Order: sequence, then C-alpha cells, then structure tokens
Amino acid sequence: MPLEIITNLVSQFVAFLPRIIGAIIILIIGWAVGRGVGAAISRILDRAGVDDALRKTSIGRAIERAGVPTPKFFDILVRVFIYLIAVFAAVNVLQIDVLTYYMKMVVEYLPSLIAGIVILIFGLMIADFIGDAITAVGREAKIEYASLVSLAVRGILYLVVIIIGLSTMKIDVSILNVVVTAISWGVAGAIALGIGLALGFGLKDYVAKKSEDWLKRASESARALEKKE
Repeated sequence: MPLEIITNLVSQFVAFLPRIIGAIIILIIGWAVGRGVGAAISRILDRAGVDDALRKTSIGRAIERAGVPTPKFFDILVRVFIYLIAVFAAVNVLQIDVLTYYMKMVVEYLPSLIAGIVILIFGLMIADFIGDAITAVGREAKIEYASLVSLAVRGILYLVVIIIGLSTMKIDVSILNVVVTAISWGVAGAIALGIGLALGFGLKDYVAKKSEDWLKRASESARALEKKE
C-alpha cells in the first residue's frame, strides 16, 4: 500500500513536471523582457524630457522623496506590468484553478491601474505647466493677484486630474465629485462677486466723476446766462 501511494505521487509529479518547467521558462522570459522593455522605455522618456518635467511636479517630488529616482519610476512601472503578465501566464500553465482565478483578476485590473497612474502623472504635469504659465504671464504683465489665480487654477486642475485618474482605476470618487462641485460653485461665486464689486466700484467712481463734470458744466452755463442778462 505505501509503495502504491509513493508510485502515484511520483507519477503525478512526473506528469506535473513539464508544467513546472514551462512555468519557470515563462517567468525567466518575462523577467528578461521586463528588464529590457522597462530600461528602453525609461531611456526614451528621459531623452524626451518627461523625467525632468515630472521632477517639477508635486507627484515627481513625492516619488523622489520616496527614494525612487524619476527615470527609474517608469522602468519599475513597466517591469511590474510585464512581470505580472508573466506570472499570470505561468500560473495558467500550471492549471491551478484558484491561483488562475485570482491572477486573472489582478491582470484584468492592471490596464486600469496603469492608465490611471499615467493620467495622474501627465495630468498633474499639465496642471503645473498651466499654473506656471499663468504666474509667468501675470509677472510679465504686472497683473495683481496672478499668483493667487495660478494657485486656484492649479488646485482645481489637480482635483479634476485626481478624479479622472481614480475613476480610471475604478475607485469610487463620488465624494470627490461633491467636493469639486462645491468648490466650483464657490469659485464661480467668488469670481462673480469680485467682478460685481469691481464693476460696482468702477461705476461708482465713473458716475461720481461724471456727476462732478455735469454739475460744473451746469454751474458754468448758469453763470453764462446771468452775465448775458
């Protein structure tokens, strides 16, 4: 009886051995491809200046504070994506139902995760670029409160980008939508109030000046009539 059990175990192992070897080969290929493709994409983005642009953003500074160089970040991102695909392929070869099920869920979620991260990175880069452009134009044109407007625009764009990025990652952002709606109405109200006050004070000064001119002309006309009489 024990001999029969051992024989069955050995036969099962021998039957399973090709799958193990296939899974190992897939993992080795995935590791090599991940390293190569990650390094290549990192170099391409570095030459395109994406790394330098990312360093100037808040997310880029956060990445570097975490101890990850900005050029290495894209390399790691691509590697992880390819590694997980290789792991899923290896698990699929092993034909272990439970592992295959969970790895399938992870791999199916990966595109959404990667797309959300890309949207966050490039969206925040664009938001910072627009904010810096407003500050620069305001400084050159000597516009008051340009830095405050830049900060407000940057903050709103940050929120919009974060909402889009998290939504792409399939994360519930209903609370953030409420916050952004409230902020948008608040900013719109503040702008309307500011324009109203500016117009009000401007018209007030204009009417006062014109009133003085009208009174002056009326008094001059009255004096002229008195002299004629």
